Amino acid sequence: MKARLPEFDFSQANPRWIPAAPAFAHQLNGASLLLPYLEPYLVKVMRAARPRVAEVAPELLEDLDVFNQQEANHYRVHSAYNRVMLGQYPSLAPFEAEIRADFEGFLRDRPLAWNLAYCEGFESSGVIASEFFLHAIDDLLETADPAVSALWRWHLAEEFEHRNVAHDVLKALFPGWRHRLRGFRFCSQHLFQFTARVRAHMSDIDRAEFFKDTEDAGADAKFRRRAARFHLPRIARVYMPWYSPHGRRMGEPTRRALAFFETHGLTKSRV
Repeated sequence: MKARLPEFDFSQANPRWIPAAPAFAHQLNGASLLLPYLEPYLVKVMRAARPRVAEVAPELLEDLDVFNQQEANHYRVHSAYNRVMLGQYPSLAPFEAEIRADFEGFLRDRPLAWNLAYCEGFESSGVIASEFFLHAIDDLLETADPAVSALWRWHLAEEFEHRNVAHDVLKALFPGWRHRLRGFRFCSQHLFQFTARVRAHMSDIDRAEFFKDTEDAGADAKFRRRAARFHLPRIARVYMPWYSPHGRRMGEPTRRALAFFETHGLTKSRV
């Protein structure tokens, strides 16, 4: 595992950055909007867990530290993209404030075990999102904005690379599959509901103000069915008591992305 920090130019980025699937682009925009709050939350939870990890599973510490470096890089770069997105969709600001308050509340009000389970739930979802983006939608990304597409290729390749860390930390400190599944279920519902509302809000703005003649409800429904066929069997595996991300093998598209971004920016950022 390595922490890479490529440079991206978002000055000309268009939030409708996947012309072949603009609603999906807005779903990912919703994810980008929450990442500058989710990923610092992940880092803080892992920092809180680190002293106990050092006692019971010191072999995890090196990967835990690289995980934190990667997540810190991710949220900083997404913040740069989000500034462009918010400039074009300023009415997203209340969503941003809402999600910030959520993660502040989790840190303040929930115990470490709950927060670690939430983190593991997010990372389990990240593995699936990584496989979908890097393996299953090349045809849709052919005309995508190159800077935003590259942002997600980098981010999701590293999500797959560090897929084991949150799982292993949770298992070392708070073993038990029911606890893990509760975290996955809560996290999935929390984040999906948020990104779906952002997606609907941005799509409503597009229809009302900018792109009245370009909406294709049939194409969006077709894409949703395609995404469901990919995601649902993989989500079902996460619900199995014996699930472990260690069994997920890295595919060639992910390897290529990691190799490319390693040669375009390697950092030891402070977290």
